[in-house]
Amino acid sequence: MGKHFIALRIRPLKKWADVAAATEHGQRIRNVTHVDASRSSLNVHWTHDPAAGGLAPVGAPADISVCLRKRAEQLGVRWHKTAIVATEILFIASPGFFLSDSGTADLVHAQCWAEACIAAWEGLFPGQSVAARLDLDETTPHLSVFFLPLHAREYRSAVRALKEPNATSLKVSHNKTFGEAKGPVILSMLQSWIADEMQLAGFDLHRGLRVDEIGATNKTPAAGRRAVEAARQLATEIEELARQDAEISKASTEHEIGQRLAHVRDQIDAARGKIVSARTRNRQEAEAIKEAWGEIEKERAELRQANDDLLKRIQVLDKVMHQIAHDLEVEVSGSFWKRLKAISDALEDRRSGGGPAYRPG
Repeated sequence: MGKHFIALRIRPLKKWADVAAATEHGQRIRNVTHVDASRSSLNVHWTHDPAAGGLAPVGAPADISVCLRKRAEQLGVRWHKTAIVATEILFIASPGFFLSDSGTADLVHAQCWAEACIAAWEGLFPGQSVAARLDLDETTPHLSVFFLPLHAREYRSAVRALKEPNATSLKVSHNKTFGEAKGPVILSMLQSWIADEMQLAGFDLHRGLRVDEIGATNKTPAAGRRAVEAARQLATEIEELARQDAEISKASTEHEIGQRLAHVRDQIDAARGKIVSARTRNRQEAEAIKEAWGEIEKERAELRQANDDLLKRIQVLDKVMHQIAHDLEVEVSGSFWKRLKAISDALEDRRSGGGPAYRPG
């Protein structure tokens, strides 16, 4: 069995209309053509419970706008006039991770996974999640957490007098939390963080592969559905065009459709070529890294061997020096150079006619 992956997506809810749309989607009264309505009652919902100190299960999908305003009032936070309203955190995992032995989605397993994700997220940002929803009526279970991104704004103004010059004020700021120049770095760190949290929670989930590793362009589920719908719409238009043109000339219709299909095939071939090229490049780079690493290991082995040989020579030399000192009846100690000088002095004495007890002044 291959590895199962987990990924985390950050989506800003820029306006209250976006929040209302998310509420209607959770209540399955808007954009629900991709869900199995007969299974919508299986979805699991949470809202913030001050008594519990975090998200707690509820029996029905929440009005996210109400949850956001209520939690903001409890925390004493405000929105800037043009600020992003909130953030949706989407947790997704490999489809095979949720499958039971019978090949169907294991709902209990999916709920345990969702609860682990919520616990990890609230551990990282305590008290800022206002609602969550585990969708079990779609092709693959996934979890959405609706979140107040808070930023502590400090007031230290030398221009206007404040009653409390060093006071701080909480503001809702998606950009300060996840955006601006540090946004991609934070998102990348969160991918590694959630994978580590899942391992600690006992789930065999790994960090999703990077885009530069697989040569893919990630899309959100909504973007994917829009692409599918656009493809369906294009197919419908082509079919209608074919029927209309068939009344005029069957031959010209077949020719036009053939041109369109050839164009699509060219696009597919071009895309496939890019994917193959990216994979080839990645394999080549991996082989180059592997080869370089092998060279490094080889050099390390040679250095270790040379070091061992040098130590052996030093040991042999040390024994020889002790033997020479013994033969010359010279008592030597201390560093290598002190012992060498003592032996040299003894030899000089011997050459000059002296003995072990003779030292010319």
